[in-house]
Amino acid sequence: MKQQGTQMMWFYDRQHEQWSLSDHASYQLWQGEGAHPWAGQLAVDDELGFSDFLSRLYHSRQPAQFIGHLMDEHGEVRHVLWSGQYVSAQQVCCGWLAPLDTTRSTPELSQQLPLLQDPLLAQLAQALSARTGLDFFDTLINQLAHILVADAVWLAERTSSDRLKVLACHGIDLKEYELAGMPCQQLYRRGEACVVTIEADCQLNPQLKAGQRYYAQPLFDRQGQIRGHLALLFSGEIEIPNLDSVLTIFSVRMVAELERLQSDAQLRLSAVAFETHEGIIITDPDFKILRVNHAFSQISGFDSQRVIGLHLGNDLWSGLGGLGYELNTLSRWQGETRRQHVDGHIYPQWEIVTPVQDDKGVISHFVICFEDISERKEAERRIQHLAYYDELTGLPNRRQLHETLAQAFREASRDHLIGALLFIDLDHFKTINDSLGHATGDWLLKEVATRLKRLVRQGDCLARLGGDEFVLLLPSLSASPPQAEMQADIITERLISEIAAPYTHGQQVLHIGASVGITLFPGRGQGVDDLLKQADTAMYQAKSAGRKTRRFFDASMQQQADRRLLIHNELRNALSQQELTLYYQPQHMVEGGDIIGVEALIRWQPPGRALVSPAEFIPIAEETDLIVDIGNWVLHEACAQYVLWEEKGIHIPQLSVNVSAKQFHASDFVERIHDVLAATGMDPACLNLEITESVVLGHAEDTISKMSELKVLGISFAIDDFGAGYSSLSYLKRLPADELKIDRSFIQDIPKDGDNMAIVEAVIAMARHMGFNVTAEGVESRQQLEFLQAQGCHFYQGYLASKPLPVPYLERYVKRLTRSDGVVSGAKNSVVSEL
Repeated sequence: MKQQGTQMMWFYDRQHEQWSLSDHASYQLWQGEGAHPWAGQLAVDDELGFSDFLSRLYHSRQPAQFIGHLMDEHGEVRHVLWSGQYVSAQQVCCGWLAPLDTTRSTPELSQQLPLLQDPLLAQLAQALSARTGLDFFDTLINQLAHILVADAVWLAERTSSDRLKVLACHGIDLKEYELAGMPCQQLYRRGEACVVTIEADCQLNPQLKAGQRYYAQPLFDRQGQIRGHLALLFSGEIEIPNLDSVLTIFSVRMVAELERLQSDAQLRLSAVAFETHEGIIITDPDFKILRVNHAFSQISGFDSQRVIGLHLGNDLWSGLGGLGYELNTLSRWQGETRRQHVDGHIYPQWEIVTPVQDDKGVISHFVICFEDISERKEAERRIQHLAYYDELTGLPNRRQLHETLAQAFREASRDHLIGALLFIDLDHFKTINDSLGHATGDWLLKEVATRLKRLVRQGDCLARLGGDEFVLLLPSLSASPPQAEMQADIITERLISEIAAPYTHGQQVLHIGASVGITLFPGRGQGVDDLLKQADTAMYQAKSAGRKTRRFFDASMQQQADRRLLIHNELRNALSQQELTLYYQPQHMVEGGDIIGVEALIRWQPPGRALVSPAEFIPIAEETDLIVDIGNWVLHEACAQYVLWEEKGIHIPQLSVNVSAKQFHASDFVERIHDVLAATGMDPACLNLEITESVVLGHAEDTISKMSELKVLGISFAIDDFGAGYSSLSYLKRLPADELKIDRSFIQDIPKDGDNMAIVEAVIAMARHMGFNVTAEGVESRQQLEFLQAQGCHFYQGYLASKPLPVPYLERYVKRLTRSDGVVSGAKNSVVSEL
């Protein structure tokens, strides 16, 4: 190793009197003779100064420099600069040795000797001795600008092939600039110092003016590459002797500081990258742990200091099958593992293992990056649970039920066993949910689920489809269909009884019921997709039968369900296709038989088919918003027809029109009435709106408000089907109604049914005391009419007088009555007031 001709780094351990040298190609311990590596080469007069230089490094703990003379192998004397500092962490001195001249001619060397004693050199050396990093560059630039009286001085680092970054500057404002078009471009092209006279103002940098002298010194690294340059800008000619030599003395130090800055930046980046949220382990090729980061301890719980030196597979991750991979055979591996925390619990971990190779391609290290994926796995589990289970009750949802049902169906077909599917719909749940709120509704659904779970046998599947619908799958009940049916019936009976038991919620006791549809499987021609549909159809039949009961599916139910679906689909087009029409049933006075009004009744006449009974399509329309559209059409059509009759001289005292609960409680119902009256010219005093008791239920205040508002116009109201539903006398006395219509179910068995006769008698007496008119519906015999007459009933309608008639037949009916009687009675209200 040459010790005087090139730059080299030296290390001195004073305690052990050991020297080490590095020229960046090698590093070796010096074992030569003498007190230091340059003994015999260093001028005798410089030995005392060199010893004092080393002593100052140890005692002052400050950077220092020493300039001495070395004799090379040719016997020529060279001037060299030792720069050094004490590193307390290692308790050694270290520094750089750099030649101060590169010429070999003795005359030139003798010319440079006086320069070494120049005040400029001494002043710079003293100012820079304790500076490092950016502080070194700032001090150098400011000192050069001051001493050399330069217009501007700056030091630039080359960041790419065509771009420079300014690290320090004085007298000029520069941060980054392109190499092209700048005076320094010549320096990077030729690789040597340059002196340029700027001939014209620089367009890229207006601070460079025409006539200025530009001087630039390249900074070479140890590989001979230009790392940057030092630039000086003067107003006139440069008259500083040996400026190249002065700057050459410090170029080595400038390059060293540049490399130190870059090294520090890389260390900072490495530190940031190492201290990430991911755990990092670095091992040697034998899996011995060399280093871990802070996240390693946070994730695993192990102390970061105590694991150093442990074997990764045998000591740290010895449980659960060890590492789970062979590191020495990997190019790269990543995957999920299960690791044991220091506290003993097992957690999932995602690991990425990367081998690091040396310059010979041999694995020198392994880097294992890992993260705890417990939260991710839990999130995946929750997503999976939400995909297959109901969030409110925790029961399997529709998707899980379908998969379980398909498997049960296959097993039943294979094993020749009969299973059952129960479709459960809660009765009156909507009323509780609407009146007490969704929080109470949710609580009630969870209580129902808890009760149903108590009935579930091992192997059964209880699921919630949504809303208030549950399904219970009973697989493999029996090989005998009658036996399976009996078992399903027993379970269903217990289920209905369990659900019907009271629920105590706060200070309230809630009551609900259950309607259950049952289908057995497998059956002939039956597929797994048919089961839910069949059980749902049977459940609907259970509800129609009065609720809180059960029905087994049969083929006739499916026919009815198909019929309902057909009606529902065709009903949507009935309005637009003008398939709906109105019939009118006459209403008569019980005393005398005079016609007192007509009730508008809707009929549906599909083209080419028989009339569809209102009893068949009205309930279907009420399940959807179709009933509102149909009701609005009936109201407008009936009023328009009534006005047309008046114009034709056919006088009917009153027109009665039925209004559904949904239609009545629509937000624009009152406005609709106003619009119909305005559009048709209908006299409101001749309009009677019939509502059922269900309109009042749960909406008493809204009902009373709308009725009162419409009565101001002269419209009258009748409570239709009185006694057939939820009859509340407390509501009845508050309603501004004019008439009660006794439901036909109480009339049809008179005079055979004494109970019905008593009920009718009581209703008429009550209505008389409360000031209501009374109309009896469904009167079909003379005996019934005579009974009503004896009780003081006001009006009646039914087949005894006339069935509902289309418009032409009704007109002839009214004309015939007019010819025979000569007069038509007044409106119901005026007639009653006269009685």
